Amino acid sequence: MRARIGRLDRRFLPVVGTVATLVVMLGVGQARYSTDNASFVSMRLFSNLLVDNSYLLVLAVGMTFVILTGGIDLSVGAVVALVGLTVAQLSIAGVPLPVMLVVGVLIGTLCGLLIGVMVQVFDIQPFIASLAVMFLARGLANVVSVQSLAIDDPGFAALASWSLQFGEGSGIWRVNSSMIVAAVVLLLAFYLLHYTRFGRTVYGLGSGDDGSAVRLMGLRGERTRILVYVISGTCAGIAGILFAFYTRSGFNLTGIGMELDAIAAVVIGGTLLAGGVGFVLGTGVGVLVYGLIQVLIAREGLDSWWTRVFIGIVLLAFVILQRAISVRRRS
Repeated sequence: MRARIGRLDRRFLPVVGTVATLVVMLGVGQARYSTDNASFVSMRLFSNLLVDNSYLLVLAVGMTFVILTGGIDLSVGAVVALVGLTVAQLSIAGVPLPVMLVVGVLIGTLCGLLIGVMVQVFDIQPFIASLAVMFLARGLANVVSVQSLAIDDPGFAALASWSLQFGEGSGIWRVNSSMIVAAVVLLLAFYLLHYTRFGRTVYGLGSGDDGSAVRLMGLRGERTRILVYVISGTCAGIAGILFAFYTRSGFNLTGIGMELDAIAAVVIGGTLLAGGVGFVLGTGVGVLVYGLIQVLIAREGLDSWWTRVFIGIVLLAFVILQRAISVRRRS
């Protein structure tokens, strides 16, 4: 019984570290930036974090599925750019809003399917397969347009600007369409990973390179390995639309490095890069940590590139923690 509790503690340790990091950062912000008239830690703060990072949360959720299997998807940032430009061009052409949105999501789905087929059917390393699709998507984005294109569709603008507000002052909580979509994606991912046969297969694939654990459980690992990339691509398509909501435009240079931001959020959220261990709700906390770093950097008046420095420090700490946990699991 004691050993079982010990294993459970080690499994949750990265997520506990993520929550502790978030609490410490909130404490620092509360101590440094609170005034007599306004508290740093407030409903407004969390609302703004979710509004500004909804697209990243959706990207990171999709990336969690892939990393849990021991894979990686480097294409998602380029897919965000391609989706944004495609939606902008469809808007200019007068295509109805539902068609624009469906096409945008399907672009991501097809990119994910292409990666999954290369990884599973042709036994290409995920790094190489997703890198190839990244170049493909980025190239197609340049073909669509090398200029920034505004999205002027009235329905799109109305959907992007829709929001509800609750409370007053620092207690204001704003909910917009992007937050709702991100929350639905997160909850659906939580259900799939923890309450379905598919989720057990995802974790099983990450437990060993040869897939023996999956075969012993009688699960279909081949189909699941393709589906996790389809999910990641679909999430990238959704994130592309949410980012277009955020910017009201499409641009071919959008999303450069965004895949690394998503990977960082997943790792900070407690998912092991080796696969097999992690929690998608931890990824949600990891996105909050990522966003809060940006807020603290801005409050300190530092240049935006300092964000990368501090994210690198936090990421390094979590990689070291993961390594320590992995060593203990083998011992």
